Amino acid sequence: MSIKTVSKELRTNSLTNIFKKNSLLIFFVLSYLIMIISVAIIYFGTIVSIDILFFYISIWSPTISAIIIAGITGGWSEIKRLLSGFLKWKVGGFWYLAGFFLMIGPFVFALFYLLLGGEAPGNPGLTWGLILITVINTLINGPLSEEAGWRGFALPRLESRFSALISSIILGIIWASWHIPLYFIEPRMPFYIFIILVLVITILMTWSYNSTNGSLIITVIFHFSFNFNGAFITGILGLLPLMVFYIGGSVMIGVYVIVVIIYAGPSKLSQKPNSKILGSLYSN
Repeated sequence: MSIKTVSKELRTNSLTNIFKKNSLLIFFVLSYLIMIISVAIIYFGTIVSIDILFFYISIWSPTISAIIIAGITGGWSEIKRLLSGFLKWKVGGFWYLAGFFLMIGPFVFALFYLLLGGEAPGNPGLTWGLILITVINTLINGPLSEEAGWRGFALPRLESRFSALISSIILGIIWASWHIPLYFIEPRMPFYIFIILVLVITILMTWSYNSTNGSLIITVIFHFSFNFNGAFITGILGLLPLMVFYIGGSVMIGVYVIVVIIYAGPSKLSQKPNSKILGSLYSN
């Protein structure tokens, strides 16, 4: 083996070790950088096709970053482990119901609101095509594009250092703040409301992730149901005024998360033994 080959291997091993020791920090920095650069290109750009491309790059940045780091630190086997959560669908019907409850609950609230005489904004331009497109966009723009990064990569590594509740709070703040650049290119709910809702949903998603041995399918359902409320109930269906939705939704999801924390416990947010929680598998 030549000196040049040995030197190259040493540099490669050194880079791999740096990524392994700092994988979580690098993941967050890279996710933010991809988001910020992509949004900047959109903000100052004038070509629609390029803007669309970089919009999707921006919202997929957590997954892109996680795959890059997994590939550098463990190769294809680590990438497969990262994405294996999308194959874990045999987790029991309760978890599907728990995830979809975030969508069903507000729907029931909206129906009671209307039955009691509340006025709905409505949407005279509503069509089945619009509903279908919104469902697809709601599934792709967040649930499928982010979960491998936030839950599949970041959450287990945070839980190897902190309790499940503290990990959720840290991840929730980072996750919510990651959205800030998007405020420059699209209308969004006030950030002071958004960050509280994200913190709450993060705790619920940690509970589901830890309790299903790392099922990303279930966290996608939680994420989709959470996004669905804004896209449909106050969006294209116009069933509730925004302020009524914010107040009623906040109370409902607040009660939900309090019950979960009391039942599952803040240290693990799960009734499963430590050995069956994925966070204990990571040391970096």
